[in-house]
Amino acid sequence: MSLRRFYMPPESVRHPQPEISGSDAIHICRVLRLSAGDDVELFDGIGSGYRARIVSASPKRVLFRIEAAYPLTSESSVQITLAQGILKDRKMDDLIRQLTELGLDNWMPFYAARSVPVPGDKGMGKRLNRWEKIAIEAVKQCRRGRVPHIMPADDFDAMLAASAESDLKIIFWEGAPQAFDIGDTAPPKPKRITLALGPEGGFDPGEVQLAHEHGFLTAGLGPRILRAETATLAACTLVQYRFGDMGPVT
Repeated sequence: MSLRRFYMPPESVRHPQPEISGSDAIHICRVLRLSAGDDVELFDGIGSGYRARIVSASPKRVLFRIEAAYPLTSESSVQITLAQGILKDRKMDDLIRQLTELGLDNWMPFYAARSVPVPGDKGMGKRLNRWEKIAIEAVKQCRRGRVPHIMPADDFDAMLAASAESDLKIIFWEGAPQAFDIGDTAPPKPKRITLALGPEGGFDPGEVQLAHEHGFLTAGLGPRILRAETATLAACTLVQYRFGDMGPVT
């Protein structure tokens, strides 16, 4: 049976007697009913796992002893940065959970021309904190080793600038003449990939042109008009299949 998994930041897991407190300690004691002597798996969010034994447990704090350390090997062979035009309501919450399961490395929310939320939204700080918590929970569930890096929300120009070091950059747009077919224009084995997806209203044609000028290829997602969140999941899956670890081994 798989061990229960818990996240612990790298600086904490290296402590002689690492501990978990707060809501996770309450969950360990009162919901999972784990106690001294039980074994668990800790992960540090940067690629390492640790077999640990509970030394003492209370709803205030749970102390551990590290028994073994090992690399976690469930990460994709490509590093995907997903630049997402900010969506309204809580659609982004579900996306960060599902994209984490699909192997996302970096999450880059940005304000597109047609985004409904506007820069200066006072709730953005709380949204970033919530996305970080959601990503950690998703990593715990899908047995990944790395927690995606969630960047602060910025504008379209900043998104283009941040993608400069990527080996492959694709902007998905409903106005593309064909579905996902980037042919020989893509490098055969890119390691760092940036995908740009628009908000509910899609990209403005001027944004697509500007992306082209910054080295982005354009791709479509078939003849149907997809909801913004559906398009994002489809794009990430296609790229993981073509270049990552969801397709044939090449």
